[in-house]
Amino acid sequence: MPRRLYIPKAVVDSISDHIRASITKSLDGFLSASEDEDTMTGHLGACLRSGPHNVQVTEDEVNGIWKWSIDYVKFRGRGRAATESHLGADGIFELRVAWGPRTETKSLLFQSKLDWSLDRDLVKQAILLSTWREAAVIFNYTAKVFEAFSIDSVLSSKGKRSAAGDPLRLEDALTEYFLQCKIGNADIVYDARTRRLSWRDVHGVLVATQFSIPKRIRIDVQSPTSKQNISFDKLLRFEEIHAHRMEVEPQEVLTPLLASQEVSAKDMKRILSMAYHPDRYAPYEQLFKDVATKRMQEINAAYDEVTKKNRN
Repeated sequence: MPRRLYIPKAVVDSISDHIRASITKSLDGFLSASEDEDTMTGHLGACLRSGPHNVQVTEDEVNGIWKWSIDYVKFRGRGRAATESHLGADGIFELRVAWGPRTETKSLLFQSKLDWSLDRDLVKQAILLSTWREAAVIFNYTAKVFEAFSIDSVLSSKGKRSAAGDPLRLEDALTEYFLQCKIGNADIVYDARTRRLSWRDVHGVLVATQFSIPKRIRIDVQSPTSKQNISFDKLLRFEEIHAHRMEVEPQEVLTPLLASQEVSAKDMKRILSMAYHPDRYAPYEQLFKDVATKRMQEINAAYDEVTKKNRN
């Protein structure tokens, strides 16, 4: 399951209050920023951006004055090597906790949409994002609410909003899931200087690929008691990316995303088949068929391992 980053409850509560207030503020400015999803993400990032806050922690594992801030950056560089063409993401959320010179980071890739109703391209973006399934999410901006959808629900719906089920509110997804480390991955690191994204694949190899992520929203937390260098074992070409599925446990593959209910391994395998079975991607280009085939093989392998373990 996702590795947690230690942050005291008082600090999490302070950040959560700010996120909820900022999303309310961003919603209030929806009409002036709703030109497209990129503009809306920029508006949201600007509302979230905040200078240092001090939080006095007195009854936790590490007491003292903790600090947090939120930064939003829009990077240059799209065109032929645009992130969406190869990852399916148009941005990254980061949660970074600094312990003196040591830094821990948890990241969440996202694709954003504006008033999503039916979008064939979103299916392509979601199947590419499934390489990082447990650390990826779809945002949908509307005038009434900002929504968050799991990759699974988008694929099951074949890109149709009305068939994607009930979403989480974006503020709940960020505060109750991302901040609580129920989604995201601690091995995903983006280095803006070299424009490289790295992650640990299912074989334990630390891989990286090079291109620009357009937008980054980062929550920085400083403990009372940093420069971050990205390292990797292998630099991937674009065509190699989706052969290196992000490292997860078999039980994690069979766990619902953005949901708290418990589902049996058998039922979860059936649910995931509705999203990832290769037959669903017959109308799409070969790349998306190949990625779906890999995901289905991984789901079957995870199911076999979990059920074997349960029998022993």
